[in-house]
Amino acid sequence: MKRMTNRMITAAAVLIIGAGVASAQTAMKAEIPFAFSAGGKVTAPGTYEVHALRGNSGTAAFRLRDATTRHAYLLLPTMNSDVPKGWKASGTAMVGFDCGTGACVLRKIWFGEGYAYEFSGPKTKSGEMQLTEIRLTPSGKSE
Repeated sequence: MKRMTNRMITAAAVLIIGAGVASAQTAMKAEIPFAFSAGGKVTAPGTYEVHALRGNSGTAAFRLRDATTRHAYLLLPTMNSDVPKGWKASGTAMVGFDCGTGACVLRKIWFGEGYAYEFSGPKTKSGEMQLTEIRLTPSGKSE
């Protein structure tokens, strides 16, 4: 199962890169004070840079990079969704974690416009997410 998932992620990354990245984007950053899971990997608390990678075909992917260790994770959203009302009202880019299972899992990213992007993860017993929200801010770096 893990081998198949890794192959699917690699294939999707190749398709995104093959389609060409539409434009360079400014990185966003988040100060995340807890360990969390993203893309099947457990990460440490710290400062993370989030880069949106959008191909010419409209396909989206995200690169999450630990600012200290420089480890990077490619994240492929499972779907686009409506932006949570509180996020939209604030107009501030956000990242959301589902911490309802005891371990926090990255579940949503919104760059302040358009759709929110959702990521798969373990479901809670009730089936409802309990979002812990972290504000994204411009990191001052360009891709």
